[in-house]
Amino acid sequence: MILGTQKSGRARRLRSERGSQLLELALALPFLMVFAVGIFDFGGAYNLKQRISNAAREGARFAISQSTLDLGDSPPASILATRNAVANYLTNAGLTNCAFATTAPVKTTGKTEWTISPKTTCVLKIDRENTTISSGGTALVSTQVTVTYPVTWTFNKIMGLLVHGSNPTLPTSITSVTFMQNI
Repeated sequence: MILGTQKSGRARRLRSERGSQLLELALALPFLMVFAVGIFDFGGAYNLKQRISNAAREGARFAISQSTLDLGDSPPASILATRNAVANYLTNAGLTNCAFATTAPVKTTGKTEWTISPKTTCVLKIDRENTTISSGGTALVSTQVTVTYPVTWTFNKIMGLLVHGSNPTLPTSITSVTFMQNI
């Protein structure tokens, strides 16, 4: 009789749900962490994309109001002013990894195109005479401003912890291009 009581006590302990809840949490927690970090990381990247898109748009808006008569100068005052407008917008938006206005030399990469790149992942390109053909066949001369800004991901680190040796390939920078027709 004592032997039968011991068996039923073990069987009850094996059917206990207290341990299974802890096991379920231990199995689900890493996936929940990846999911939460992914939401924050990709949300932050989307927010960054919006801010650099706004900076490129402000730069193009400013550039089209500038004269193109100084484009023969090295570097042109209108390009320096456009660079400063983009740099000020990025600084006011809290994006200070790229010092476009302070440390970056302005390099000409074409007759009407300039590149400012203080770091390899930070690039500002300004093209004052970008010619495109409209749907009606008319040639439109526009200003193109391209801003490339670095992005840092936490998602890679979390995935590496969860799946040993995993290293997802995510972009190291985000680029935004804006065109506006010259006045």
